[in-house]
Amino acid sequence: MALRILSALILIPVVLAGVVYATPWWLLTGLGLVGTLCLREYYGMTRAMGLHGHPWFGYLASWILLLGFHGQWIPAPQLLAVVLIGGFLIAIAHGSSMRDRALGLMTDLLGALYPALFLYPAVSVRFDFGEKRGLEWILIILAIIWLGDTFALVVGKSFGRTRFSGSISPKKTNEGAAGGLVAGIFGAVLLQRFLFQELPLEHVIYLSVLLGIFGQLGDLAESMLKRAAEVKDSSNLIPGHGGVLDRLDSLLFAFPVAHVYLLFLYRP
Repeated sequence: MALRILSALILIPVVLAGVVYATPWWLLTGLGLVGTLCLREYYGMTRAMGLHGHPWFGYLASWILLLGFHGQWIPAPQLLAVVLIGGFLIAIAHGSSMRDRALGLMTDLLGALYPALFLYPAVSVRFDFGEKRGLEWILIILAIIWLGDTFALVVGKSFGRTRFSGSISPKKTNEGAAGGLVAGIFGAVLLQRFLFQELPLEHVIYLSVLLGIFGQLGDLAESMLKRAAEVKDSSNLIPGHGGVLDRLDSLLFAFPVAHVYLLFLYRP
């Protein structure tokens, strides 16, 4: 527990500094580096499952997608098509069995899309709604997810009785999930009332509920991969926490969901 707290005390200020002070391109670069670490852990888990992809393709494709989305040199649908074609060409050229080629193709394409598609919306949330509003929304999102993760763990350990999804993550409980959801909503509302009063309270609450749910589903999605790979953590890179994917799994679902909500339902 001490290592977990120490790691959090180091990482949280670094993340907040990046969110507050980074320019769009610097934030994109930071997300790309984080995505590369996520991919490294992802390919480690897929190898443990007996799947043999091409990590170099996953890294390259992920960066191409991030840079392409931000630079807008190529429309997003065509950019995705180029990456998919590249994956197919590599599978065709690979000298293994047809089954291994197909499984390697699916491994590579999920790897290329997983961090890039889920991390890039953080840039959009941060900068597409104005400098001040974007910063406030991204801090709200981080508070929802961080508090939700923390209290889901604490409440689950203290009061958890009924399993949330025993086949995927035996330690998660309904009580922990409820505690995490309530904590995320409460934290977001406090931020709105005391720091970000210009944000509409109803949107803060609606988004808190939505992200509280999808954040836990993101956690469950990564747990499914770990369960299939028969590993406890995605890596041991962060003392007391496991891997980068273990820390970002909830945010990976939260960023795109938040962006869609703000884009279509929030009208500044």
